[in-house]
Amino acid sequence: MPAENVKHWRHKAGDCDRWGEPEGPWHLGWKEQFDIGCREIGLYDNAAGEWHRADVLVNASTPKATVLELQHSSISEQERMEREAFYRQNHRMFWLVHLHDESSFTGTSFALSLGLGNRIGVVNGHTFQIVHFASRSSQFIEKWKRSAAHVFFDFGGHIFFLAGEAVARQVNGGLPLKKGDFAYCQLTRDQFIRAVHGAD
Repeated sequence: MPAENVKHWRHKAGDCDRWGEPEGPWHLGWKEQFDIGCREIGLYDNAAGEWHRADVLVNASTPKATVLELQHSSISEQERMEREAFYRQNHRMFWLVHLHDESSFTGTSFALSLGLGNRIGVVNGHTFQIVHFASRSSQFIEKWKRSAAHVFFDFGGHIFFLAGEAVARQVNGGLPLKKGDFAYCQLTRDQFIRAVHGAD
């Protein structure tokens, strides 16, 4: 049973959730897109004996229960996998990753990649484009391609869905993508929010 938003669990110094990160305007702006009762939801991890706080949890206790994690800062693959293993036990899970250049050139690399693909595929009515991540290192994009959850990028207020392995294979004629290549489709903010809510 989730514990609803509690002020004690807000992101701050000394945060009791080891997965917490400082919040800024980007986090807060996205949380405001969801009802206040869906924000900052505490969930208990019996195996680890600790609480974790979902940024957003919609449709709690239903088949469409969905955790949305808002990720502004860099995250290790180990932590990404830990969070997914926990939240996906009883929920669908979405990541919204903020692409920017505060600590790296991730935003610029992503921007340079857009529109440079010559391979296009349609999956479930969505048009995907395959491109190469425009960076000397493919570590960032490969980490997110391996995610077991649904991954979306927010770049400059525009939303992009990153195809996971199964969808990427469909886009790429049944073959896995090469290292550094990724498939994406663009959504509106409204389409993204509807997807989080489980709307068809």
